[in-house]
Amino acid sequence: MNLVKKVLKSRPAIAFAASFLVTMLIFAAFGYAPFSLKSVAGADSNIQYLDLFAYLKDVLAGKNSATYTMSALLGGDEVTTFAYYLMSPLNLLVVFFKKSQLPIFYDILLALKLSLSASSMAIFLKQRFPKITGKFQLFLAMSYSFCQYNIAQSCNILWLDGVYLLPLILLGIYQLVAVDKRKGFFLLTISIACSMVFNWYTGLINIIFSAIWLVVEEVLYLYEDSYELKALFKRLGGYLSAVFLGLALSAFIFLPNYVSLKSGARSTFDWDLLKPDLINNPFTVIGKLGLNVMSDSTNVSLYCGSTVVIAVFALFFSKELTARFKTIMALLGLGMLLLFYWQPANFTFSLFKLVDSYWSRYSYLGIFILIFMAGIFFSQVKDKVQPLFYGTAAYLTIFIIQNWKNLTSKGVVYTVLSTALTAALLIFYEKAGKKGMQKVALLALAGLLLTEFAYNAKKLWATYKDDYKVAKVDEFAAYSSQQEKQIAALKRYDPGAYRVSQTSTRLKLRLNLTAAYNEGLAYNYWPIASYVSSQDPKQLKFLESVGYRSAAQRVTIVNTSVLGADSLLGVKYVLTGQPLPGLEKTALPAANGKSVYRNPYALPLAFSSQNDVNNPVFTGNPFTYQEAAYSQLLGKKDQTILSHRRLNNCIGEPIYLQSLNNEYKLDIEQK
Repeated sequence: MNLVKKVLKSRPAIAFAASFLVTMLIFAAFGYAPFSLKSVAGADSNIQYLDLFAYLKDVLAGKNSATYTMSALLGGDEVTTFAYYLMSPLNLLVVFFKKSQLPIFYDILLALKLSLSASSMAIFLKQRFPKITGKFQLFLAMSYSFCQYNIAQSCNILWLDGVYLLPLILLGIYQLVAVDKRKGFFLLTISIACSMVFNWYTGLINIIFSAIWLVVEEVLYLYEDSYELKALFKRLGGYLSAVFLGLALSAFIFLPNYVSLKSGARSTFDWDLLKPDLINNPFTVIGKLGLNVMSDSTNVSLYCGSTVVIAVFALFFSKELTARFKTIMALLGLGMLLLFYWQPANFTFSLFKLVDSYWSRYSYLGIFILIFMAGIFFSQVKDKVQPLFYGTAAYLTIFIIQNWKNLTSKGVVYTVLSTALTAALLIFYEKAGKKGMQKVALLALAGLLLTEFAYNAKKLWATYKDDYKVAKVDEFAAYSSQQEKQIAALKRYDPGAYRVSQTSTRLKLRLNLTAAYNEGLAYNYWPIASYVSSQDPKQLKFLESVGYRSAAQRVTIVNTSVLGADSLLGVKYVLTGQPLPGLEKTALPAANGKSVYRNPYALPLAFSSQNDVNNPVFTGNPFTYQEAAYSQLLGKKDQTILSHRRLNNCIGEPIYLQSLNNEYKLDIEQK
């Protein structure tokens, strides 16, 4: 009992509770679930993740499979989907929510991951900088929790597991180098294993960065201690062993995922991007250290609160730190900039692939470095007044110059005002002689910092309003409930094995465009569409051949019904809001504006032909490809079976195909 009380009163626990409370307050203030009808889930989280969480619910309930499923594309291995999207243990909390409540679950999941980020950073700061006061430790921990990356990437919640595990990985390196080698080895091994299991993408990013951080900690250790080559090699060996063992512990998920990725549509690296060029002027990053700033393809935003930014600049104006130490810090800062602006580094931390959205996917590394430098200032500099004044002046001067053309924008104005007020409160706190006045200053600082977090969150979350609007709790619940009932009714009506397609989804943009193609996974039926990061290239190629083109090597576009293709693929039912030629409307109830239509020409999912069948060559016309496929099945290569001049125009004689022990008849007649 005493141990529980001790843990609950610890700084990491306080940081967790404070971050969770602040997140809930922000949700309540700006109308987000669980307090209102709007959810943080926007962009990919709305397009993909809500449906994938519904799929996870079915897997946990034994209604679907985590390995092989027919609920995505044409069926296949789903190890990559699980390894990339669904392995975080926090996802298990989905069992406490209905499918119709997934937007609420998503917001709570985000709050938990933000809170874990604060907690792990508090653990790091406490161990790495024992002289830092609890108040400023809490400020820095929450700055990590509500940093630009975490808020901007709220739509990619799977990446946030790497954020809260990074401080533990780097703490393990510090302990391995300078404190307790055994404790450091254990922490590094376990945290790397967890990072790889929870999300291999950010796990690999963390491992690559850990090698850089080993050099940083070695330099700082050798700066303060004597140089011993033998001990250095022992520490290097300990680090490599910990990384190897961490990878070995995660091999149960990483190796099958690696094998699946190798055969995926995006398995090759984009080596042509490896050019020794600068993407942009690295020092433009200072102008991006402000409120309401998104990263883009040529600039990164590393904003994590005025307190951190001021402390980083103030570090270089302290007379207590040696010129040699400041040089090390300057090199660390320069290295941080090169992570994002030097093309080879950008290419490496993008995991050797072209990144065309969600910049920058590893910017939390730079934010960690800034908070690390701020931790040095608050723990090692005693006389902070003068450095705070000059540091703030230097930062604001550069920031204003770089934002001169946008000087009247709210983000710039609020950043300048908030930074100046934060600096004034920090200086007042340092000069105040009475504890009562210091408490007033700290409360004011906390309030100002929380105001920054809330304003920044509101603005960054609002950027998704035009890109698949954030999920609405009531609309999602209504659609989900109706879709579940309709699929359940269809399965009762026809308990056989068949595929189901649909011409519209829960989400659509103008011209009926959509990318929400995971409803087969969400509602446990067998579709011909899917949208995940690693698709089977053979299936994508085949679907393109028969008329359903793909996009970005990860999306199959199915917004209509191509009768010849659907029949060949065993699509027996189509959910659509309007009659389509060749399809027969069933008596099943409509849902979400879609009735259930039967395809009378659908072939069974498994069949054989008595004729020689080879894969036809796709020449760019899907209807010519369908002609060739059906001609081979019929054994009549010289007769036109399908006309590419008119969609779904079929002529010919009845086709008899052998399927298991039964005869199936496909009547292809002129329509």
